[in-house]
Amino acid sequence: MDTLEDSQISRLCEVPSFAPALAAAHAREWGHLYASWDEAAALADFRQEKPGGDPPITWVLHRGSDTLLGSVSVVWDDLPGHPDLNPWLASLLVFPKFRDRGLGKLLVRQALDFLAAHHRPHAYLFTEDQVPFFSNFGFAVHAKTPAQGNEVTIMKRTDSQASLPLGHEN
Repeated sequence: MDTLEDSQISRLCEVPSFAPALAAAHAREWGHLYASWDEAAALADFRQEKPGGDPPITWVLHRGSDTLLGSVSVVWDDLPGHPDLNPWLASLLVFPKFRDRGLGKLLVRQALDFLAAHHRPHAYLFTEDQVPFFSNFGFAVHAKTPAQGNEVTIMKRTDSQASLPLGHEN
């Protein structure tokens, strides 16, 4: 069994060598939910991340500079047709070899801590089949909607401890 002792979470913009492999994995996992979104588009999305506190932000869980374990993002406008819902917890992915070890929970907590620290009381996500998992973090079903012909569930989380600065209120 692989040890996860030396793993760490970094911003993707700090470890950009992971971006091509991550883009390929994201395109395989979610390409069917977006029109004209493939590995090249995913890589272009990742390259939009800049240091600082504004989305898009992707965190990668990795061991050293060569082993990518998973990722999660916070983005604007993740689901076409829903521009009024922001920000989004997006693209939670733990590679199959590393699943069932609590890494998804660790990544979700990273994103939620970021949102709380940046005074974002609401967060949205959409999922095809992980409603029970995300319910464990206080997300509740907000709506069901199609994404490229596939039914997804939009979920919303409200953190009553966070307060909003001006802009992007939802």
